[in-house]
Amino acid sequence: MDPMDACRRPEVTYPTRIPLKVIGRVEELRPGMVAELILAHLGPQAEGDEQHQANCKGAFISYTFWVTLPHGQAEAPLREAIQKLPGVVMQL
Repeated sequence: MDPMDACRRPEVTYPTRIPLKVIGRVEELRPGMVAELILAHLGPQAEGDEQHQANCKGAFISYTFWVTLPHGQAEAPLREAIQKLPGVVMQL
C-alpha cells in the first residue's frame, strides 16, 4: 500500500453535521459571540443545535457547538471569523 493512501481524508457528503469546539480565555470568550458567527455564516441550524456544551478548566473555557455545513467551502470562512473573536486560543 502506498503510504500516501493511508493519509487520505475520507470523502464527505454535504450537508454534513460536525462538532465545532472553540477554546478561549474564560474572561473574554462568550458563547453568544460564536453563535452569532455560526448564524451569520451558515444560517439557522437544526433545532437543538443552537445549544452549546461548555467545559471550564482554570483560566480557559471550551464551547462545543454542532453545526451543519452546507458545502465544503463553508467551514473555512466560519473558522477564520471565529479565530478573530476576543479570547479565542484554539479551535478543534
